[in-house]
Amino acid sequence: MFELTYKDSYHVERTLKYEDYEALMLALSGCVTLPDTLYVTSLTFNGQEVYQGLVGDLYRFRLFVNCSGLKKS
Repeated sequence: MFELTYKDSYHVERTLKYEDYEALMLALSGCVTLPDTLYVTSLTFNGQEVYQGLVGDLYRFRLFVNCSGLKKS
């Protein structure tokens, strides 16, 4: 399970949960969901932090990181 914690435009920390990698990527594929300029305070996978930074940089991060272990088999 993925948990994405971010600060919204009002600087309120919010957390979204996704069952798997595909659900996370589907949610992030539309710019309407989360703007690229929002700060991700943590993206965790099964309790382990795997990313911290801007939503816009998360797209590049997933291209350079081997996410095969994060996808369901």
